[in-house]
Amino acid sequence: MNNQWRLVLSGLLCVLICDIGGVIGAAFRSPNSDDALFWRQQAESYLKRILQYEPNRKSGAGVARNVIIFVGDGMGIASLSTGRIYKGQLAGRSGEEEVLSFDHFENSGFSKTYNTDRQVPDSAGTATAMFTGVKTKYGYIGVDYSATATNEVAASVSNIMEWAQAVGKRTGFVTTTRVTHATPAATFAHSFNRNWECEATIPANVRNKTKDIARQLVENAPGNKMNVILGGGRAAFGASIPDHLKTAFKFNGSMEKNCVREDGRNLVKDWLVSKNGSAATYVWNTAELMNAEVDDLDYLMGLFADTHMSYERLRDTSEAGEPSLADMTEKAIRVLKRKHSNGFVLMVEGGRIDHAHHQNHAHLALREVVELDRAVERALGMVDLDDTLIMVTADHSHSMTFNGYPDRGNDILGYANRPDKLPYETITYANGPGFQTHRINDSSDDPSHLGTWIPVETMNRSAIDYRHLSAFYLGDETHGGEDVAVFATGPGSSLVRGTFEQNYIAYVMSYAGCMGPAKRFNEACSFKPRAPSSGAESVGNASSQLLISIVFLAVAKMCYHF
Repeated sequence: MNNQWRLVLSGLLCVLICDIGGVIGAAFRSPNSDDALFWRQQAESYLKRILQYEPNRKSGAGVARNVIIFVGDGMGIASLSTGRIYKGQLAGRSGEEEVLSFDHFENSGFSKTYNTDRQVPDSAGTATAMFTGVKTKYGYIGVDYSATATNEVAASVSNIMEWAQAVGKRTGFVTTTRVTHATPAATFAHSFNRNWECEATIPANVRNKTKDIARQLVENAPGNKMNVILGGGRAAFGASIPDHLKTAFKFNGSMEKNCVREDGRNLVKDWLVSKNGSAATYVWNTAELMNAEVDDLDYLMGLFADTHMSYERLRDTSEAGEPSLADMTEKAIRVLKRKHSNGFVLMVEGGRIDHAHHQNHAHLALREVVELDRAVERALGMVDLDDTLIMVTADHSHSMTFNGYPDRGNDILGYANRPDKLPYETITYANGPGFQTHRINDSSDDPSHLGTWIPVETMNRSAIDYRHLSAFYLGDETHGGEDVAVFATGPGSSLVRGTFEQNYIAYVMSYAGCMGPAKRFNEACSFKPRAPSSGAESVGNASSQLLISIVFLAVAKMCYHF
């Protein structure tokens, strides 16, 4: 029997095995087991369905040499709407008719953000979904939902940066949070506790079983191969600067807690040593970033604050201060764009939208939305949309509401009704510390019609730390669980359509960028599946090849439904 027919018979046997296995598997496996296999199959299924739409059938959705994903952390629909108005009002306009730079993207959809164990998610689980194609638990980064202290490595799931590096793309990320924080960490780390940003927060009995997130960035792939790392978080790397150079306003809330390295290591120095022989540089303020010869650099690391970077409204804009998100985005793209490479993948996070909402600082949150918009606009001016996919989305929403019947052109941070009515704010929160800010005390003896509440018109609402009213007291306001918007333009953007699970976002980038698990579905990537034996490679007869192809397509279809 020749090799061709051996291969055919082997394929038929595989079909039979898969068919039997499917019956057995259906009896013992939950239809929604929430494991990595389930979420990958779910994303592939949605991708195949979207590819059947007319535009995608004709074009295949295209190939993106470059992929940029912008994440407005906590930028739900209410944040988009109010942020758009705020942008217009900053420019002296009414605001309602304003547009964000990504409002004109030709494709959009909605992403379902829940974690495998929570209706309302956190940033670790949502970022893992977006960047790996696998949903996971609240607080988990880059690991399957089944991860524990003893099987973290076994449960690790690959991400878009690993996929990109495997096909020769340059990679990097930019954030206004610590670079070890949940969203950026999901591009390189694997940890079942998002708070293990440095070794000091890892329980002693687990330290010999896992690396902290900062070490993973410096020592492990794909972090140690990243071409660009820009954000805050020096303390987690053991590279803090003297106190007299720190001018950041101090805010409250659990998001402000920092991870300070205690093992004496300076991971920035370790990173520089590891790049021996390559053009690499480390910068820590605006002047150093702006003066860096980024067009000639292979690697750029910038840590601009000991913890998170400052809110844009408070940022030191001098050369000794912190760069803007737009400036960091520009520098990152210049490092990543190289003719000799196979393109690049970049993640940009406007991370402090989330932190401002957690403390009911609506004015700070909206300013961060505007800055993210500026970063997107800057990127649009630097790339060719014929070969670059740009996506803009949020990882989750917040409990902020946009309410009342304010007149058109009314201050979006102002009152929700006419002056002759009892004033209340257009922006309020379902929960958070703003509840206590607006309380007089716990007594109902106050004779005013407001009872125990401070009249909002008497408060100093222009204070930098002013909090909008919340309906229920919590030290930190919570996320919201509703769907978030996804905007896309460039090759592959037509795949962003309808309402989909959040992990599908990774498959859009995979398909369009010809990298990772969805690459095989994109004919434009010229992907040729490997045969299971060397005999298949030598098959020369066209009819035999056709028969073999039919058999293995059947195998793939049967096994896919296993």
